[in-house]
Order: sequence, then structure tokens, then C-alpha cells
Amino acid sequence: MTDAPPTFCHWEVQPRSIRLSAGEFEQRVPLSLRGDVDAPVFASSNPEVAEIGPDGVIRCGWTIGNAVLMVWRSSVRDSLRHVLVEVRDPSWFADHPDFASGASVFLSGMVVNALNTSGVGNALIEFRRSETGPAAFQTFANAYGGFELTVPEGFYYVEVTAPGYIAWHGWVNADTNTSGDIQIVLSPELDGQVARIVLQWGLNPRDLDSHLTGPTPSGGRFHVFYSHTIENEAAELDVDDTSSYGPETITIHRLIPGVYRYAVHDYTNRNTNPSTGLAQSGATVKVFLSDGREQTFTVPNAPGTVWTVFEIDGATGTVTPVNAMSYQSQPANVGM
Repeated sequence: MTDAPPTFCHWEVQPRSIRLSAGEFEQRVPLSLRGDVDAPVFASSNPEVAEIGPDGVIRCGWTIGNAVLMVWRSSVRDSLRHVLVEVRDPSWFADHPDFASGASVFLSGMVVNALNTSGVGNALIEFRRSETGPAAFQTFANAYGGFELTVPEGFYYVEVTAPGYIAWHGWVNADTNTSGDIQIVLSPELDGQVARIVLQWGLNPRDLDSHLTGPTPSGGRFHVFYSHTIENEAAELDVDDTSSYGPETITIHRLIPGVYRYAVHDYTNRNTNPSTGLAQSGATVKVFLSDGREQTFTVPNAPGTVWTVFEIDGATGTVTPVNAMSYQSQPANVGM
């Protein structure tokens, strides 16, 4: 048994087509229904891409794909309307000829080895519009690690790979003010080591230092930094940089039960209080673990000359973020 078809009355739904970019957050688009429609019914052909509730609001944006939404004005589907929803990767919009790409930006830089700062030749450098999108632009480093390419201005997710190295990922803002000093630091693959920690920063302060403290078998604590660069069988400072940018690299060779603590010290401003030099340095720390996990930390926007970045549980290998700022003028006391 069905309802008798009602007398035809005009009604419509808008918009009839939606195309949007996938992103981290849900997007909501309310449909507009006009005309003789009192109790509209909604359904989606593909709820994984686009959902629609009884309020007529579309929820989508988290999954790339297509969906057709169906709208009818009563339990009788006498006048079905359709709305097409297309969720695309951001690269589709950025590279489509109908959308302006912006000014061209010339980029240049170096790909260097985290253990000795030598150039990494023939590394593949790919620029993507999103973390999961296809490569929009790519180039190879020359034999000395140098690279150049021109891209439309915008934010890019950059992936750099080379045989024998852990892939590097990060965001690069390509605008007309971007200088030609992009430095990509590649860590050689871990070969029996537990972890590698790489610190990078900007022009100022000139000297930031890496500090790692941890337990010793005798019950004390070791402290690896520029004046004690190696703790036998435990860890070593591979690279100490004193002239801006980094990298500073520490490799952990083994863990024993206890707390390992990694901190960054603003040596340049160690005697200044208050100081925002470290907070404004643009410092980032990447930690690579032997099981393939990788974490990136960014310096907090808070005053201080010591950034305690994270701790590692020596029994489990668990990395726990700390991200606390404090003051310390004596390098020997950092991280203790």
C-alpha cells in the first residue's frame, strides 16, 4: 500500500553539486530546500564519504571519494532530487588550471647527512599538496647534495628519500620571501642503535646544544653533550654545531632501565633572564626509533634557556613528551 501521489507542486534543493577539499576537520554544508516540501527525507549512497542528517546538513571532508545524496519530500519518492558530493585531495584544486597557482618561487637548498653534515647526493625531493597526495613537483639533489626547483607559492608537504637513509618529512612554506637556505637533514638508517635525535633551528641564536642524560649500570647518571661527547656503549654526540641552523645529532646505542632525558640548551643566551631567544629560534627535534617510529617536536612559545623535550623509559622504550621551558646558566646541570 502506498500513499496516493500528491498534486504536483514545485520544490527544489540547492546546491545540486558540491566539490571540496579533504582535510583534517569535518566540513558541514546545509542544504537549502525551497517550495512545497514539509517533511523531507534524506539518504546517502556512500556514508563513508558524505553523511546527511534529518536536519539536511551534509557532513563530509574526512574521506576522499564521491557520494550521491538523495532527497525526497515525503515517504512517497514522487520527486527525487540528487546532490553530488565530490571530496578531492587538496592537490586536485592546487594543480587544476581553473584555480590560480600563484607566483612562481625559486627554491634551493642542501640535503645533508645527520652524522657528519656531508651532502647526500641523488636524494629524491618531492613536494606534495597534502601528506597523502601525489607528488606535485620533484627534483633530485646533485652529487654534493644541492638542489634547486621552482614551484608555485604555497604550503607543501615535502618528502626526501635516499637509499640507506630514513625518509625525511616536513612542511615547507614556499613564498616570495623564502630564502635559498633550505636544509634537509637525513638520518642514516639505524643499524643496531636504539634511537637517533636530530636538532635543527634557524639563524638565531647562534649556538643551541643537545643534552642527553640517562642511567648508568652502576646506578649513576651519564650526561652526553659538547664537553662529554661519548658515553661508552650508551650514547654519543655525533655532531656539535655552533654556527646556527644545526644539525646537532645524538645517537643512543642501548637502553637500560631508568629515565633518559633529552633537552636543548640555549648556550648563546644562557646568562640572560628573561630570554625568548630559544622560543623564537624555530627549533625542531626529530627522534627516530629502531622500530620505525618517528616523532617531531617544536619548541614551545615560552621564555627560557632550556627546553626539556622528552623522556624515554629505558625499560620499555616509550617516548614521553615533556616540552617544558626553564632557565639554566650552567651547561653541566642541563637535563640532570
